[in-house]
Amino acid sequence: MRWKWIMVLVMLVFFCLPGMAVRAAEVGREDLYLATGLISMASYSDEMNILTRQWLQGIGWTFAAQENINSIAEGRFQLASRELPDHTEMYILVFPGTERLKDAEVDLRLSRVYFAGTNPDAFKAAAAESGHNGSDPLVHQGFNDYTRVALFQKKLPAFGDKTAGEVIAALLKDNPQSVLYLTGHSLGGAVATLTAARLADMGVRPEQLQVVTFGAPAVGNKAFARAYEKRMNLTRIVMDGDPVKSVLQSLSGGFVQFGQRITWEKNHNSERFAHDMVVYLDQALRNYQDAYPLAEKPSAVLSGQARQLSGGLYVAPVQFAVDDHIVADEPYMQRIMHQMLQMDYTPVVFASAQQPDTFASWQSDARLAGCQYILLQRLQAKRIRDERYSFRLSLEEELYDRQGNLLTMQSVSATTHDLTPIEVAGYLQYRAAAQRNVYLK
Repeated sequence: MRWKWIMVLVMLVFFCLPGMAVRAAEVGREDLYLATGLISMASYSDEMNILTRQWLQGIGWTFAAQENINSIAEGRFQLASRELPDHTEMYILVFPGTERLKDAEVDLRLSRVYFAGTNPDAFKAAAAESGHNGSDPLVHQGFNDYTRVALFQKKLPAFGDKTAGEVIAALLKDNPQSVLYLTGHSLGGAVATLTAARLADMGVRPEQLQVVTFGAPAVGNKAFARAYEKRMNLTRIVMDGDPVKSVLQSLSGGFVQFGQRITWEKNHNSERFAHDMVVYLDQALRNYQDAYPLAEKPSAVLSGQARQLSGGLYVAPVQFAVDDHIVADEPYMQRIMHQMLQMDYTPVVFASAQQPDTFASWQSDARLAGCQYILLQRLQAKRIRDERYSFRLSLEEELYDRQGNLLTMQSVSATTHDLTPIEVAGYLQYRAAAQRNVYLK
């Protein structure tokens, strides 16, 4: 059964990768960080992250997953892809962070191994060599094991006994204008970096390897960093206060970071551990909204396949009643909720800030705009008793036709135990869509 999934993945890569034409410069920085942040979160396997992946699939992303398991590591990765509005394709190879017992064993396998070779057999042989000192490229043994098991161990008879990593390298070399994005959080970011280094050793050009990591530890010594810093384009996003980014430098005394470092400041609205992926995603959402403060349209890499409505949807401003601690998040919540509506439907018309705050005014404006439906939403956030920074958010929604007849109403809620307030607002909008869709034609 495992071989079947390997073949599904490699066939996807084989037939799709040659058409890949997206270059890093064509994807805005904040768009890229938001997309890689969402996909890094979706690479984890718990329930909330599976929902993130389902939402991404709903707006046009496809995912092909692969898992290779042995006594050394449980190597896992996914290839996410989608067509952008300009009809180019974007491909992101993502690795999950630590979530299994075997992953923790990988993290703690701190010995340094020699990093060399130009093919999988040579990679394995080099790592088994002894007697190398700090003048040679040396990397974290566990991260190297994971990378090998995930991509450079299983041979595929249908492709001349090449591994999936070799197939990807060959496709990139045959298509020198193509770009592969690699990403991951924590352990996943470390493996993304080593995978890019392996692809570089097999002849892939630096400009084809765009790596974005979140809270990733250092993967090798100074000799490794100097050998590979110009052989890939590595962007390391680190949260201020996240200890994992430098833990191996402290424990080993010999690991160093490289690439472009971007430091984000953790928002004060949460007491979550600064290393959590949801904290990184929260800041990616804020940064995107700050970069495009007036834009109601979604990110270019997250533009949905909107459903055409017969009469259009008129959306009143979200009515907020939230705890004072998160009141500053209201503009972010509203924009995210509005952008998700635009991903789902077209046309969508938003009430202007100058519009009188009455139903009669919205009804009149909806008629002038030719909209058949009027959507009213209220978002409440109440602090959970005895939990200083935990809140329950409730979204109440009413959908009317333009004659003022109530079509449906609903209420959905969730807490911030697993997400930040901004992320919960988007999650509730996602949940509310199922009932709303029954009445929108």
